[in-house]
Amino acid sequence: MQASPAADSFRIVCLGGSAGGLQGYIDILSNMPVDTGMAFVVAPHRSLESPDLLPAILGRATKMTVVKVEDGTRIEPNCVFVMPPRVEMTVTGGHFQLRTVERPYGWPKTINIFLCSLAETQGNRSVAVILSGLDGDGSAALKAIKSAGGVTFAQSDASFGSMPRSAVETGHIDHLLPAAEVAQALVALTLEPLE
Repeated sequence: MQASPAADSFRIVCLGGSAGGLQGYIDILSNMPVDTGMAFVVAPHRSLESPDLLPAILGRATKMTVVKVEDGTRIEPNCVFVMPPRVEMTVTGGHFQLRTVERPYGWPKTINIFLCSLAETQGNRSVAVILSGLDGDGSAALKAIKSAGGVTFAQSDASFGSMPRSAVETGHIDHLLPAAEVAQALVALTLEPLE
């Protein structure tokens, strides 16, 4: 049996979105080859409608395996991992760690929490993509991603521009692109070696 690659040998791409983000997830994943060697993590800012349907919807957009994350799920390349609702998610030792949020408190910062963990544990293998959404979740973590040597994207054709606009205003976005072109840029990124 072949051993699974360690999480420090491949890039992990976080697709963070909220209102209008579903189309961004679909536009990116449907334009990605199945064998990029990257892992994709869909991190919704907040799940308002039928969050349990998200893995099935995304499964129709890509031929990659789509997995709803459970506590302890191992991160594997060429897979799409979907953060479940009402949790805070981090990465430890190549596995996802979930902490249940018992009740809403303020405006969720689920993308920030995950991206900060990604930067800390994955360094230059971290990729942040901020998609359509309200508020500015994700923006506060972009400096950490860049400081770790990671790459950052924001969606230029978002139906709700608050999240990507907040990301751009931090000065820590490398690429501002329509969602489908984000996919092309991610493919190009696979040609750049990891140190």
